[in-house]
Amino acid sequence: MSSKQTRIKKNWSLLVEGEKQGLYECFDIFHDDLYRFGLSLYKDHELIKESIQNLFIELWQMRDKLSEVTHVQQYIFTIYKRIIYKSYKDKFRQNCDPSVSLENLDERLLIQNSYETILVNNQTDEYKKKKLLQALEKLSPRQKQIIQLRYFEGVSFQEIAQITSLSERTVYNTLHNAIKTLRESLVSTLMILFRIQLPLK
Repeated sequence: MSSKQTRIKKNWSLLVEGEKQGLYECFDIFHDDLYRFGLSLYKDHELIKESIQNLFIELWQMRDKLSEVTHVQQYIFTIYKRIIYKSYKDKFRQNCDPSVSLENLDERLLIQNSYETILVNNQTDEYKKKKLLQALEKLSPRQKQIIQLRYFEGVSFQEIAQITSLSERTVYNTLHNAIKTLRESLVSTLMILFRIQLPLK
């Protein structure tokens, strides 16, 4: 177990036990990664700061229900994505035309701000968007999960192995095969988009 994982486990336990020091330490551990991930979704610094604060307030309020969480980092990012989306939706609704229905609002906000959406939104050319979506559909759920963790949540290979219950070598090979599949589908478009250099093991 890495030093970061050890620190997470220790302070998550303190949080569950009602120790505020555990909450503060978890905030310190995850803040930068959450901030970067938030920026990949919405370019609104105040929204991101507020969402991170709300995340840890919620964790503190529900601390007595967190003892069964096994994959802490994955759990935190899942809750965070829900909070930041809701915050953005509320903010957008306050500033938009009152005649816009919630149903239409959901469509305009792209409910699933997954990494597929982020990538596609970065492409201004409709043809490239279509090709990218087609390429992503060729990936298995496991490949998508590992790309999400590695490139959009900044999780290390060791931590991904712990989250997915796979060996580090399997994680690396799965990621390598996923990138290979995407490259074969997109060729130069993907190279420009990802600029990925797989690390040597």
